[in-house]
Amino acid sequence: MHAKLRAAWLVTWLCGSSAVGQVLAAAIPAVAPLRVLVVGASLSAGFIDGPFAGGNAENHTIALARLLRSWLGSEAKVQNRSDLLMFMDPTKIGMRQMERAKQDGGDLLFAIDFLFWYGYGYTELAPLDERKARMDRLELGLAQLGTWQGPIVLADFPDMRGAARRMLSPLQVPSPVVLDALNVRVVEWAKARDHCCVLPLRALVTGMKESGVQMQLLDGPLFVKPMAMLQSDQLHPNRLGMAWFMFQIQDPVRNLLTSQQAALLPKWTIDQCVAAADATMDVADMRADADSGDTQQPASPRKKSAAKK
Repeated sequence: MHAKLRAAWLVTWLCGSSAVGQVLAAAIPAVAPLRVLVVGASLSAGFIDGPFAGGNAENHTIALARLLRSWLGSEAKVQNRSDLLMFMDPTKIGMRQMERAKQDGGDLLFAIDFLFWYGYGYTELAPLDERKARMDRLELGLAQLGTWQGPIVLADFPDMRGAARRMLSPLQVPSPVVLDALNVRVVEWAKARDHCCVLPLRALVTGMKESGVQMQLLDGPLFVKPMAMLQSDQLHPNRLGMAWFMFQIQDPVRNLLTSQQAALLPKWTIDQCVAAADATMDVADMRADADSGDTQQPASPRKKSAAKK
């Protein structure tokens, strides 16, 4: 008799718990998958400095949208509106990108290098009034970005002096004083908006170019020599450079979102970023070079692996 009572009580408890669970689940709204838009120029689009651009077949990289898709998972929707040819007419191409982004709609806009060619590039007034020409063009880019209603991930202007002249003429590069002014304006603009962050691209690139980068990997620390995160044009990041960049942007992006949306984002280790950027073999080759005492910039992992066979 007691066994039957206990069984009946258990069935009642399970049914009640199930009902309560259903009520609680219905009361907690589901968080919709993130919808992300990418606008910008060649960094975002994944430019490879291959033979057609005067580079070589050993250069490699990965598009930002591809990294974001891996990071955010299959539930998220990531659309890429960036353009390799933005340098040809940044104001026109930038306007077209923003028009398409607004039509697509989304929760978050990545505009990492969207402003690059509004600050860089040839100016009609240079050198008579380089500052005015570049600042005026920057305002056009900021106005275009300002049409987006929602969180924006921006970056400041990196110092790309020293890039290969076949890619970036010295006349296209703002002077250090003007570069400072451009970055001050970008930060001011972002502070005046809700949910807008400015990633420190200038500091990240300076580290890649001048001091090198210490990566804390699971297999132990690895020092990446200066310039080894850039392609041979000394302008565009390679796979490992994009992995390092991906590692750095996670927390700033998380801080832009609601707590429910941020909870959906994984916290990747640098090893996960390296794997997603297809740079695992680059790391292996760098370790091998370090063990052998090779001080040169590592060769293409694809080429080295083929040679080992």
